[in-house]
Amino acid sequence: MIAQILSPILVSVLVIVGGLYTLWAFGSHFPCANEQALARAVIGRRGITRMPSRRSCLLNAFWLFAAAVLAAWLGGYFTLPLPDFPRKVLMALMGFAAGIAFLGRGIIGVLPAFERATPELPFLTLNRRVYSPLSFLVGLGFILLVLSLPNWSWRLGLA
Repeated sequence: MIAQILSPILVSVLVIVGGLYTLWAFGSHFPCANEQALARAVIGRRGITRMPSRRSCLLNAFWLFAAAVLAAWLGGYFTLPLPDFPRKVLMALMGFAAGIAFLGRGIIGVLPAFERATPELPFLTLNRRVYSPLSFLVGLGFILLVLSLPNWSWRLGLA
């Protein structure tokens, strides 16, 4: 039940953010007026005036799209032709890894050291209000998807 609700939400969020990174890789400044404003809103490093390279933006987009595919897989929207046990172990390991990565970004993003390294406005405000909480929630979503895999949910009362 949880997976059927949570998986499409995670897929949507990750595809939207991945799509934004793809747009930025090809020179779009959406939703800002120019490249400097976008870099200050998205990257936030001290004195930043340009967005990272096309390659960096596309690499971020790739990993976000890969995480969206993982969320769909964990939600049961497709399966891989593997034996049952290795498939479940792979799903659990990849899901927990994605969850830890996003949870980590969400937690690290609000630490004082991170905020000192990325002091540019509006990034600092956006990071506190949007980026870090969204990363934390996506990570929590991946952990919940793994815990709701078949043969696990009965132990946690999530079925």
